[in-house]
Amino acid sequence: MKPSPDLVLNHAFAKIATEMAPALPQGYGQGSATTTGVLLLMLAQEFNRAAAIRKAENDAMRLLFADVAPTMPDSLAGRLRDAGRGSDHDLSIAALDRSNSALKALLIALHVHAEAAGDQSLDRRIVQLMQGWATLRQVFLPAM
Repeated sequence: MKPSPDLVLNHAFAKIATEMAPALPQGYGQGSATTTGVLLLMLAQEFNRAAAIRKAENDAMRLLFADVAPTMPDSLAGRLRDAGRGSDHDLSIAALDRSNSALKALLIALHVHAEAAGDQSLDRRIVQLMQGWATLRQVFLPAM
């Protein structure tokens, strides 16, 4: 048997949440153990989807930037065009996180511009992107 990381993390969560935490006296220790178990559960869920989520977010931002760059003021258009041409060659989580962070900083600048200009269509597009990302990152807690 070759246990996958998500399987190991899920079993660790179950052991802590159903056996160890309840055996501790009520208070800080029990709460800390339960929190640790939930963090392991979250990590197990993130393990399988982390790269895919970050890549999808990065691709969506680049597509948006390339689409709106021609209509933006010069102070923003060049940065949007450059970001829109980018891609993720390194699919490690650390590299995807770095790209994601830089792209989200530019997305914030674009959103500020959209709100200041009263561009409700662009504002709506940005909010819909973020809502979709929140759905992708949703954590599911098992019934206990």
